[in-house]
Amino acid sequence: MNTTKIKGYTLRAMVLTGAGKLEMEKSKIDSLNVFPVPDGDTGTNMSLTLASAARAVEKLSQDAELKEVAEAMAYGALMGARGNSGVILSQLLGGFSKAVSEVNEVDAFTLAKAFEKGVEAAYKAVVKPVEGTILTVAREASEKLMKEVCDNTDIVKALEIFLEQGYKTLAMTPEMLPVLKQAGVVDAGGQGFLTVIEGMLVGFKGEKIIGDFTREDKYQPSHSFPGNDFIINEESIKFQYCTEFIIRKNKAINVTADEIKIFLEKKGDCVLVVGTDDIIKIHVHTNNPGLVLEYCCNIGSLYNIKIDNMREQSKELQLSFPNKNLGVISVSTGEGINEIFKSLGVDYIITGGQTMNPSTEDILAAIEGVNANEIIILPNNKNIILAAQQAVSLSSKPAKVVTSKTIPQGISALMAFNGELDLLTNYKRMQDAINQVKTCEVTYAVRDAQHGEMSITTGQIMGIIEGEISIVGEDIEEVISKIMKKMITTNVELVTLYYGYEITKEQAEKLLDKIASFYPNVDFELHYGGQPLYYYLISIE
Repeated sequence: MNTTKIKGYTLRAMVLTGAGKLEMEKSKIDSLNVFPVPDGDTGTNMSLTLASAARAVEKLSQDAELKEVAEAMAYGALMGARGNSGVILSQLLGGFSKAVSEVNEVDAFTLAKAFEKGVEAAYKAVVKPVEGTILTVAREASEKLMKEVCDNTDIVKALEIFLEQGYKTLAMTPEMLPVLKQAGVVDAGGQGFLTVIEGMLVGFKGEKIIGDFTREDKYQPSHSFPGNDFIINEESIKFQYCTEFIIRKNKAINVTADEIKIFLEKKGDCVLVVGTDDIIKIHVHTNNPGLVLEYCCNIGSLYNIKIDNMREQSKELQLSFPNKNLGVISVSTGEGINEIFKSLGVDYIITGGQTMNPSTEDILAAIEGVNANEIIILPNNKNIILAAQQAVSLSSKPAKVVTSKTIPQGISALMAFNGELDLLTNYKRMQDAINQVKTCEVTYAVRDAQHGEMSITTGQIMGIIEGEISIVGEDIEEVISKIMKKMITTNVELVTLYYGYEITKEQAEKLLDKIASFYPNVDFELHYGGQPLYYYLISIE
């Protein structure tokens, strides 16, 4: 084994073993979730993100060039990114890929530069970077390697230096973030990232960690649209063939993604051109797929070619989805919640939420699939906002992410939505609306914990107010009563309870009647949500 260089086949093995290691350890990383609520998913999100990268490189031949492997890794991670930790990981890998794009092999110094570029990309992706997280761990490990790398440093030693400093920084994360210290855990994202590097070191040494990357966790949408396109009336289909493929660009051809997009827009509509400088995914509706393929063949090699006749699909499915100016996409889980969103005008629901964060590709497919000129997205979860924003940056359509962090905020935003108004006006109205509602959640503790002055025991019922554990009790009614006492003030007009799938209608109605009797000047509403993990979601307006 050449211990001084990383070549294409070596990086391919490193990605696969890194993903395998992370898959094995994801449950332990999930358990580092700061709060003792049943929604720890950092390890799962990072594992699914890297599994997408692993599937991309696994498709390449054993003798693939370094640049080819790096680009496949970055593209796979970008499209498969889930949750904030997954998006940050995808940016770390994306920056790494760009740094090695001009070389055929990587020595220790180039490796250090690649880590440095990855850190730069990750910090740029986060609007307000927080220290004491995966960002800090990656940055300090990168800085240490850059200081110590020299001509005699081999790859194994470089990775060991990186890991040694990474774990030192990880151990200090509780001192940087009080919430970690209080919970008695280190940062989950940082742990996940170092687990990846550990796995990559195993792969570089020629050892194996077997992981199953064949299963893609796709969430089932509220509607079905072949090829990520809603099918509309045959007569209204201007361009007949939905054409998709991947271009691996020829190094000698100097054509930009923008130039490709300009050509495609002359040949059809619904144009999507995304990817890296050298691997580009194409999507276009056209009447001349042959001309599109001929043009792109002159740019590079074509892969995964898929052409669907949309007129024939329309006949078979007999579907009709009229085009509209502004469409709305919502992330949601729970039968009742989904129905509420659809009744309020949501065009497309991505099934997801706590422990089920959709990927960048899932959200991008929904944006491109909805038959609307412009799109508004409601993530309804703070851990989905970053992936949604990343999807918007890749979209061929104008789109905005309303930063709703909870289901009640998403519902409040929809109350302010007006399909007759333009995208920007609706975005501002909906963004203002989410600040007019307070959200409370009732769930249970999955482990013992100390939170502030509260000692929490496994199985206890917790009341979470605006994202903060505020009340702990022995039963649901006790906790909700305390929430009401704390939250209902003289200016509260409406309280809405959405009960989860573990609560019966009779139980919910009995609870509501009892609580409402104490607050005769407040209107109370009850709806079936069907959400998992959370007994009740409560909206206070």
